[in-house]
Amino acid sequence: MKRLFFFIFLHLIVFLILITSYVYAEDKVFVCKPTIAGLQLDSGNYYFENEDDDKTPLIDKLTTTQFILREENIFYRNNKNRIFEQLIPYKSFLNIDLPSDDYNLVSKAIKIFQKWDKFLDLPARTKDFETYIYLYSFHHKDDNLNHSIKRISIDTKNLITSEITVPMTSKTPPYFVARLCINSEF
Repeated sequence: MKRLFFFIFLHLIVFLILITSYVYAEDKVFVCKPTIAGLQLDSGNYYFENEDDDKTPLIDKLTTTQFILREENIFYRNNKNRIFEQLIPYKSFLNIDLPSDDYNLVSKAIKIFQKWDKFLDLPARTKDFETYIYLYSFHHKDDNLNHSIKRISIDTKNLITSEITVPMTSKTPPYFVARLCINSEF
């Protein structure tokens, strides 16, 4: 009986792996490693580091992310412990009617995005460069739920992403991350 159960269980696992592989067969999966990171210090100055610097304490704390291109949609996973979540196109996000409290938070985030855009002098958007919003929530070490708004710009031609994260419920300052991506088999 134990062998029969093990035999069925093993075949079920193989079947599920095959189905999962088939489901993602048409998708393009990208793995993105942080290469540049920066944040604004309390003094108002900006701190940046590049992966080639001798010390990279900020980059070392960042996770490798993934995104999936599935037809017209993009799904994003901030780290291996999360599931893939659909990104909201930035244009659509700006057109959402929100209650005044939420609108104030979103307005604050948009002003920070604009400040970073000006400081970074980001290049003009091309047809390969799309921008999305990711509403990110996680439990911190003290078990409090923290929320952030990420604006993620993806250049699918050059395989780079640019992320500006605005923490909404923690004292972490807004930060910028550029990532270099590779096409990966799922």
